[in-house]
Amino acid sequence: MTKKAFQIRLPESASKVRSEPSELRGDEQAAADRDDLETLSLVVSRASNAILIMDASGQIQWTNEAFSNLSGYEPSEAIGCNLENLVFGPSTDATTRQAIRKTLLAAEELTTDVLQYRSDGTTLWVECKLIPVNDDSGQLSRWIVIESDVTRRRQTEEALLAAKKSAEANSRSKSEFLANMSHEIRTPLNAILGMTELALTTDLSREQRDYLQTVKTSADSLLNLLNDVLDITKIEAGKMEIEEVDFNLAEIVRETTKALAVRAHEKGLELAVHMPMTVPHCLQGDPTRIRQVLFNLIGNAIKFTSQGEIVVDVQEQWQTDDEICLHFSVSDTGIGIPKQRLQKIFDAFTQVDSSMARRFGGSGLGLTITSKLVRLMNGKLWVQSSEGKGSTFHFTLTLKLGSSPEHFTDDGQSTASSIDRIRNLASQNLDGKRVLIVDDNATNRRILNEMLGHWGMRTTHCPGAAAALKELESAVRDDAPFDLVILDAMMPVVDGFQLAEMMQQRPDLQAGTVMMLSSADRPSSTHRCKKLGIESYLVKPVSASALLEAIMSTLATRDDQSLRNAPTCVASNEVTNTPLVQTVDKPLRILLVDDHEPNRKLVESILRRRGHDVRSECDGDAAISVCENESFDVVLMDVQMPGRDGFSATKAIREQEADSGKHLPIIALTAHALQGDREKCLAAGMDSYLAKPIHAAELVTLVEEMGSSDREGANNNPKSAPSRYPEPLDAGAFSIGSALQRMGGEMDLLKEHIGYVLNDMPQLMQMMSDAVDQREPRQLEIAAHRLKSLVSSYDHTAAHELAQQIEQDAKHDRLGEARGRIDALRPLVDSFTDAVDEYLQAN
Repeated sequence: MTKKAFQIRLPESASKVRSEPSELRGDEQAAADRDDLETLSLVVSRASNAILIMDASGQIQWTNEAFSNLSGYEPSEAIGCNLENLVFGPSTDATTRQAIRKTLLAAEELTTDVLQYRSDGTTLWVECKLIPVNDDSGQLSRWIVIESDVTRRRQTEEALLAAKKSAEANSRSKSEFLANMSHEIRTPLNAILGMTELALTTDLSREQRDYLQTVKTSADSLLNLLNDVLDITKIEAGKMEIEEVDFNLAEIVRETTKALAVRAHEKGLELAVHMPMTVPHCLQGDPTRIRQVLFNLIGNAIKFTSQGEIVVDVQEQWQTDDEICLHFSVSDTGIGIPKQRLQKIFDAFTQVDSSMARRFGGSGLGLTITSKLVRLMNGKLWVQSSEGKGSTFHFTLTLKLGSSPEHFTDDGQSTASSIDRIRNLASQNLDGKRVLIVDDNATNRRILNEMLGHWGMRTTHCPGAAAALKELESAVRDDAPFDLVILDAMMPVVDGFQLAEMMQQRPDLQAGTVMMLSSADRPSSTHRCKKLGIESYLVKPVSASALLEAIMSTLATRDDQSLRNAPTCVASNEVTNTPLVQTVDKPLRILLVDDHEPNRKLVESILRRRGHDVRSECDGDAAISVCENESFDVVLMDVQMPGRDGFSATKAIREQEADSGKHLPIIALTAHALQGDREKCLAAGMDSYLAKPIHAAELVTLVEEMGSSDREGANNNPKSAPSRYPEPLDAGAFSIGSALQRMGGEMDLLKEHIGYVLNDMPQLMQMMSDAVDQREPRQLEIAAHRLKSLVSSYDHTAAHELAQQIEQDAKHDRLGEARGRIDALRPLVDSFTDAVDEYLQAN
């Protein structure tokens, strides 16, 4: 059946016959227009795209043949119908329907994909284009709709999307499987390592020791590989979270280089750190990941360098009011990387060539993880290298400035008042002092020169002993002797100790005070220093704060008590000489608030030996009640307690004092000196801050200083004879001698504390395991915090760090990771408790 093409009505004047010449010309134009319209109508009716014409209300007036083929509806069935009612169905997207309705109301153009129904009920996807047509007055007169079949395209897109989702799901499943397997393998591996380490401490034959050492080395390598696999699977699975917390950059750099210094020194390498004094220390970011990046890069540099040096450099690129961009670089004098391999080294399981894995070991994952971590922190990592000469790995990070950068030195433990005090003392006592630096390594000389120059000291540096002796002789002739001589212990030809001995044999040199820096911490070095009269001995790389503290201590005279009195905030490594056995003339009434019984007993014993009256409470609520009804001279308040913590309790006590006008000195106790702790203490109304593990002398000094307005009664007692410390147990990982020193050399205090260790440690380990099994992060946090406090007294760094990581895992509900760390901690705790028990039985 031939379908009549849609005809557009012509103006009436075009159809009338006129006799005038002008009218004849009009008739000819009308005829031409009619021919054009008929041609256009024919083209539209035979077009391959489905075309509809609707009136202004949306009712169909005309359809072409292609529409009938597409939809299955004849023109007679379609004309007079609404498009939505004709071809839309239950599966047509409601949002698309709504968009078409709004378009018809707004008289706007629209192109969209829509699922339509044919007359037989089957569906197809069409691209629908709605075009409004206005009359001469600008009013909507009709709609033109053009549709084309896009079913195949949509099916292809949906297939691709499904394949993409499937691939991502498979990737996630693979990553999760690898991560779970890494955890499952690491658990028994930790037991293997722990038991092997314990076995190595027993009496073994040479052959047995060799076998066990091989097992330990292999297990360590496997554990490192598993850690790398776990990290990269976390990153690929999108589960690696980047934190943004306050941290101390100088502390991060110092801790990382200190951990790797032994490996560098074993290979005879110099490990140096250059971080200008002007770089801010208090920043916000992810300290764990920054430490990991530095650890990987420095570790790689040590691995691939057989002689020379590794230099870690931190420079400021730019700084705004709230952000800073830092440029880190790790340079070595190692084997270098061929130019064609520079980019490939960041690929997983890739090394410079296949022989590298055989010569140096490793999985080839370290740089991959490093590059991904830097990218996650919105940084950039790149490398410059020359084969046979060495490599320099660079990365940049943009970090937020910390809220209170003035509150910390680069050891992360001093407060603002301590910093001001040290700076003032430095400006008063170091400005203009002459220093002779003797080091064969040019990088070390440059770094020391920059540090010392920042404090106003005038430096002269020499590459060896011969030049140093000439400078000393010249200084005597010029009547300008050096106030301080800093020697490098490990120099060629004549080492630092030999040079010190030469100087000791020549009093005419007037060498002044001597300090020794060494790349290796050998047990005999301290003894040699004492024998030669060397005041201070530091192990490289040396941080600015450690160097300044050593210089101030070294140059201080006995009469200069301003350098020796403990500051209001006592760091865990400061030494005081307050006698513990002598009782004070004016005893203080002290309130001690701590939920951990071993801590309470230790502090009680120390203070009662000085004659003080100590009352103990276990929680913040009890402290508030006691302070309301009784009077005290000073309060020792643990910061972290279950229930009401120390911050909240202090605020409540300060509110009680508001009406009376009194002020009770409150000293905060905490198991760690993290950034932000001092600010929290001051904000809560505390007066001072003491970091655990507790040092007896520091505790007494601070309590008596804060609790009494008359310090003479507490300080002018005659000092007791020096305590005789037993030789520290040679346990490697911890020191019983350090614990004894913290307790003022009082053996009975140490024995009492060891009793708490033996009683509490197994219970705390079990408490942590139960907390993970029962998914109770708060209980896990409390147990880890208490265990950390116990091991800190014995300088057990490995156990302290694991306990602190478990505490952080609990705070962030990372119970899976905590479980692995608990398994790693268990053999350390077992060997530690066995050792202190043996020591207790022997004494």
